[in-house]
Amino acid sequence: MTAAVSITNLSKTYATGFTALKGVDLEVRKGEIFALLGPNGAGKTTLIGIVCGIVNATGGTVLVSGHDVVSEYRKTRSLIGLVPQEVSIDAFESVWNTVSFSRGLFGKGPNPAHIEKVLKSLSLWDKKDEKVLNLSGGMKRRVLIAKALSHEPEILFLDEPTAGVDVELRRDMWEMVRGLRETGVTIILTTHYIEEAEEMADRIGVINHGEIILVEEKRTLMR
Repeated sequence: MTAAVSITNLSKTYATGFTALKGVDLEVRKGEIFALLGPNGAGKTTLIGIVCGIVNATGGTVLVSGHDVVSEYRKTRSLIGLVPQEVSIDAFESVWNTVSFSRGLFGKGPNPAHIEKVLKSLSLWDKKDEKVLNLSGGMKRRVLIAKALSHEPEILFLDEPTAGVDVELRRDMWEMVRGLRETGVTIILTTHYIEEAEEMADRIGVINHGEIILVEEKRTLMR
């Protein structure tokens, strides 16, 4: 079976000389929730950036569902949804337009039924005509997730999904992620909260100073 994401000998050195990733090997299975755990500056966001085609690797290869992220970048980008750490959305657009526009960026035709389903699953339906500007921080984060799901990706990246959100929203997001996995979406989340990895993941990888230290089934690791 093709892995959802297959990373081989991946390295990244920035122009400043800082090495963010050192020969990373990692395989994420289709349909699992995989948590990448590590302190700030460990290389989590750089790793996600390379897989999503936002950062160029210095060396190594990344395959998404068997497709190379460099030579087949259009294909791999269409398979991936990314929820970034920073909330950056057009503040003056409505929630509905923001999410619909995101779908169009991936060359997908309009599908109001899908957008409606996504917004309802994230408790955003009653806000669909609101300007993003008027939403709370937690609601804006939900809009980011809706944008990432607008084009029906097979793999969803959540970069520090619950950093700075309240406990109630955190629980809602965990619930939503489980629901997504049941629809067959592979989920990769980065976090530095051990309890989040424990709550959510099937397997956990630990990264520090740009190196993967271990990858374990959650039960084994917690034991």
